[in-house]
Amino acid sequence: MRRLGLGRSRVSAQMAGLVATALLATSCAHPLAVKNIGLYKPAFMSSQQRTITVGLSASTASPEEERLVLAVTNAMKRDGFRVTYPFFPTEESLPTVEYLVKVTTSSEYRGSGWNFLINWPGFLIWTPAWHGYRYRALYGFDVDITDTKTNTTLPRQSIPVDLDIRHADMGRTWTEISWLEWSAIAFVGGLIFTRYDADVTPLLVDATEHKIGDYVASKIAGTLSSVQPGAA
Repeated sequence: MRRLGLGRSRVSAQMAGLVATALLATSCAHPLAVKNIGLYKPAFMSSQQRTITVGLSASTASPEEERLVLAVTNAMKRDGFRVTYPFFPTEESLPTVEYLVKVTTSSEYRGSGWNFLINWPGFLIWTPAWHGYRYRALYGFDVDITDTKTNTTLPRQSIPVDLDIRHADMGRTWTEISWLEWSAIAFVGGLIFTRYDADVTPLLVDATEHKIGDYVASKIAGTLSSVQPGAA
């Protein structure tokens, strides 16, 4: 009878483990959400402006920044600008464009101290799953524009993008099993998870590159259109 009881206990423990695993797999994730992406809408551009030829170059520090510059380039092309990217100024190539546009990018990714509380004691109510961990992505686009005909450079245009992010996946939410061992795992995990999760970056760029590209392109387009002859 004692052996039978032990066998049942093992089965019960295994079943509890399977149930916990199933719960974690099905409910302990929060899809990527960028809470404030609506702030970065492209400005309306008048279609009356004539086609402007642009030689665009960029200074980037990561593949993600390069993708964002490509998104800016493609958005400007859709707006009717004749853009060459990457553009290398030479005696032969300079006369083919009206403006040189150099985009210098920067990026910074931050975690949040709130993630500690989200993980502990938030694991008690599965907070990572329904709220997500908090992160920020700060992108900078410094734009230098030179008129090739007059060789004059416009004042630098700085275009910041500050994204408010929510996300959680099994790489972090597995610590919600803390209710099995008096919360130690969630406590330690919460301390670690105040740092940014680099796994979020490719998901973020996939989700936002076109919107960021449209936004930054509209800012550059507005400046270029405003310096055209006859512009209001």
